[in-house]
Amino acid sequence: MAAPARLAGVGVFVFLGLSLFAVALFMIGDRQLAFARKVVVYTEFKTITGLQPGAIVRVSGAPAGSVTDIDVPSDPSGRFRARLEITEDLHQLVRTDSVAAIQTEGLVGGSFLAVSTGTAGAPRAPAGSTIPSREPFLLADMFEQVSGTIGKVNATIDSLGAGIEKTLTSVDTTVGSANALIVDVSDDVKTLVSASARITSDAAQIAERLRKGEGTFGKLLKDDELYRRATTIAKTAETIAADAQKAVQQARQALDGLNAEGGQITGVTARLGETLEGARTAMAGLSENMEALKRGFFFRGFFNRRGYFSLDDISPEEYRRGELTKENRRASHVWLRHDALFAPSGKDGTEQLTDGGAAQLDAALAPNLTRLGDSIVIVEGYSDAGSPADRYVQSRARAALVRAYLIGRFHLDPGAVGVMPLGGDAVGSPQGGMWNGVALAVFVQE
Repeated sequence: MAAPARLAGVGVFVFLGLSLFAVALFMIGDRQLAFARKVVVYTEFKTITGLQPGAIVRVSGAPAGSVTDIDVPSDPSGRFRARLEITEDLHQLVRTDSVAAIQTEGLVGGSFLAVSTGTAGAPRAPAGSTIPSREPFLLADMFEQVSGTIGKVNATIDSLGAGIEKTLTSVDTTVGSANALIVDVSDDVKTLVSASARITSDAAQIAERLRKGEGTFGKLLKDDELYRRATTIAKTAETIAADAQKAVQQARQALDGLNAEGGQITGVTARLGETLEGARTAMAGLSENMEALKRGFFFRGFFNRRGYFSLDDISPEEYRRGELTKENRRASHVWLRHDALFAPSGKDGTEQLTDGGAAQLDAALAPNLTRLGDSIVIVEGYSDAGSPADRYVQSRARAALVRAYLIGRFHLDPGAVGVMPLGGDAVGSPQGGMWNGVALAVFVQE
């Protein structure tokens, strides 16, 4: 009897233990919603702060399931993908616009996933869909931002402290200067106030004397006789002005008569014009006669020896044939390069005579200064760049610059100084037939 009773007691104990274990297992499974039907949805996070598989999922605060798995991204730019199992009875609250967020139970509790209920107009989130998420708020990030902000505030306070200190120093200096200035001008202000008081008193006395008719101005103010005399003088002045106006009008009429057609001045002007026209005609005839004498057979040699001919009439061809070496003239040349005389003066390539070039011309003409009185000076211009027309234009411009300088520098007779544009052909030049610059040719009578 003892053995069966003991076996029965053991059996009862084991049955009770298994029953308690089953009840506990059921309660734990019910608490973990292990026996409820569930729907799987997904959400993604850039950072999962403390969230682990098995974490509770709450929908509007109510336990609705758990996080069953978290997939790690394949690269740093990816996101963690969490798999959520939500019971069917709360699945209807999860919509396509619901937002999942990682939250913490208190300050030091475990992390769970909170899912907000969506709007009524949004459809229910289908099974296997991905709902939006909100990145968790990290205290470390907040502390880092607060630390940076505090550093900036401290730097700002330090800079403001230095500025305030300088401002207070400036204010103190200004106040001290103002006090010193007030002390310095206090005596002047007192003197000025005293003088103003005296001036006011004197002005009052003068006004009182004027009212009484005392003094010159007082008599002018009180004496009616002076007023009548002033009125008479004004009327007399008006009469004189009217007479003067009449005289001016009469003079104007007389001048108009003289200037009128047939008047005296018109006749004199006409006769003077005729006289000038006759003089102009006579001078033109005299000029023609002189030109004829210059080129006549009997007087041509005389005028050539005296220099009475125009250098402008000699062409480059006649000059090369020796037109100026006739009548026993001998020529001497001084060759000067363009880079020693000229420099560009503008964007169009025009040239100007430099100070060094002027010195070169002075030195070149110095040996012939004593013989310039009865000599002819020809400035030969040369250029070896461009077309023949370009060479002619540039050579003439260079020769004209040198001629103007020589006439102004040595007060030469303009009729005895000529220009000769020869382009690039230079007979007898140091370069053997070509030259780029000018040559001074002095023709002396032997």
